[in-house]
Amino acid sequence: MWLKTGKPVYKELCLFWSKVFAVAFDMGVVSGVVTSYEFGTNWGCFSSFAGPITGPLLAYEVMTAFFLEAGFLGIMLFGWNKVGPKAHFGATLMVAIGTLISTFWILASNSWMQTPQGFRIEGDHVVPVSWFKIIFNPSFPY
Repeated sequence: MWLKTGKPVYKELCLFWSKVFAVAFDMGVVSGVVTSYEFGTNWGCFSSFAGPITGPLLAYEVMTAFFLEAGFLGIMLFGWNKVGPKAHFGATLMVAIGTLISTFWILASNSWMQTPQGFRIEGDHVVPVSWFKIIFNPSFPY
């Protein structure tokens, strides 16, 4: 809205909510790093059993979303006087898109752990059979 109207109140709102988002993003990064270690230390048996499904889902989140978010977050937060307004807006859009993609993959992994589907058990671990059923399981919409 600030780009469209030029009203300073919209830029002030953007700066305020950018700080709130940055804190939430930082907390997500910190908790995500800790969670990945917890999967290996606290839930090693579960990771050994379900890793062929939970591992790729979380890897997709990192590869498709986290790098996109992290790559443009610096421009969004610190680029106000370093890049043009359109470039800054584009960086902000990339962060928003990355956040949505990240949400998708994390929800897919977490919901699969609640209502697992689309796999078979071979020996002592699961084997993916249908990634569509794994990702879009009954808990995913909720």
